[in-house]
Amino acid sequence: MSLRVLTVALKFEDDIVLARQRARQIARLLGFESQDQTRIATSVSEIARNAFRYAGGGKVEYGVEGRTAPQLFEIVVSDQGPGIARLSEILEGRYRSYTGMGLGIIGARRLMDQFEIASAPGQGTQIMLRKLLPPGSPVLDPARVAVLGDELAREVPRGPMEEIQRQNQELITALEELRRRQDELEHLNRELEDTNRGVVALYAELDEKADHLRRADELKSRFSRT
Repeated sequence: MSLRVLTVALKFEDDIVLARQRARQIARLLGFESQDQTRIATSVSEIARNAFRYAGGGKVEYGVEGRTAPQLFEIVVSDQGPGIARLSEILEGRYRSYTGMGLGIIGARRLMDQFEIASAPGQGTQIMLRKLLPPGSPVLDPARVAVLGDELAREVPRGPMEEIQRQNQELITALEELRRRQDELEHLNRELEDTNRGVVALYAELDEKADHLRRADELKSRFSRT
């Protein structure tokens, strides 16, 4: 991590909520759009919950990777727990624990641009989540990161109930977007069907005209021989 912005310790269950909130806040300050803010916050929430549940705690570090463009928003979630058993099976999608840990890891990996995990028995786990900064973002240097930290310090974290309401709003927004895309897909499918019918009709008309011309040519040949 080239430039560190903030660290959140995972000591209590409420810290999972705080880690999610900070992820969204930093993503917003870095210029990510709302959907990407939600993707990043959700990924951090899932991995932080795993660290708290399976390792008894840990920490979440937020920062910017790279000193030149393109830079990445990097989140590192680490713990000193027992490590993740059957990790290779989880990453291949062949194993899910009854608590859903595998789903959280796979889901977080899909939502981010880069995902790295290191875990060994008795040595804890470290997971790195990275997302490319939006195109056109200014290159962040230590001075800009310091300003970012000052802005974060002025933002008051929300309580758990407020965060639940926020997650519900995000879910509603995601469902509306999914419905909109489904409507667009259905519209495109109808247009494609209409186009296909038009093409079929055109070929049928061309075949009919070609057959008519062929018969006319045959008649002309017949008359020319008599």
